[in-house]
Amino acid sequence: MNKPSPLKTTRESSTVMQFILPAVVMLSLFVFIPIFQTVLMSFQQWLLSASSKSHPFVGFKNYAAVFGLSQFKTMGYATIGYTVLCVAGKMILGLLVALLLNKKFVGRSIVRGLMLIPWAMPSVVVCNIFLIALDPNYGILSGMISKLPFVKGPFQVFNGTSSAFAAVTIIGIWKNFPFISLMLLAALGGIPQDYYDAASIDGAGRFRQFTHITWPQIRPIWNTLLILQILWTVKEFELIYLITKGGPDNATGVIGIDIYLNAFRFYKVGMACAEGVLLLVFCLIFSIIYFHKQNKEGAL
Repeated sequence: MNKPSPLKTTRESSTVMQFILPAVVMLSLFVFIPIFQTVLMSFQQWLLSASSKSHPFVGFKNYAAVFGLSQFKTMGYATIGYTVLCVAGKMILGLLVALLLNKKFVGRSIVRGLMLIPWAMPSVVVCNIFLIALDPNYGILSGMISKLPFVKGPFQVFNGTSSAFAAVTIIGIWKNFPFISLMLLAALGGIPQDYYDAASIDGAGRFRQFTHITWPQIRPIWNTLLILQILWTVKEFELIYLITKGGPDNATGVIGIDIYLNAFRFYKVGMACAEGVLLLVFCLIFSIIYFHKQNKEGAL
């Protein structure tokens, strides 16, 4: 058996490094170094309101301050509740729309294009549209809701804790479900029609075709989308902040808003970094557990 020459091996290693090195440099500059700096700052006293340029080491003082926040429990419930409800709504609605748009009908390509409008729109535009539509004085949606028999007077959706939380959750679902539908549509398009023809000959109905053909084929992309949506939604900030700024009474005060306020409103950068590190640790632990479970089940 001929062994590869040292020159050929060196040349191959050099070629591999040429492909890997740019990615390593970019990841280091924009991911690894910022994360390391954030972790370091979370153990230091960073107060932008102070004139001192020194940032003494304070250990876990910033983390203790985070857990000692009066709104910490409310913030945790709001973050978890928003993530669970919003992700569930996006995944289910995205799947239903994908299944509907996978059928052949007149104008399907036009409808597919229109479906992407909410996802393509900037968050600022989406928030302004719903703020106007839900305005208690001249909003179209607010006026329609106020005419319901169980609603008395002008409906002020953002004044109540439950209604404000429900509103931002629904808006979050509406804004992001087209991405789910788009990805699932691509997966549905890759399923051979022969599978369904054979199942129809065997007498399988639509439900059995979905459970035995469609779902096993799209499950890998579904699992990937699920973990991505959880990681993206748990750190949601701009959509909620632009609509409610975390109110009323911290009902929509997710951790992303608290990180922003501590860093840029109260200038407690060390405390904001501690919250960011805690969120990062949660995401890492959740991802590891999720992928380990999926690999054991053979779903990925």
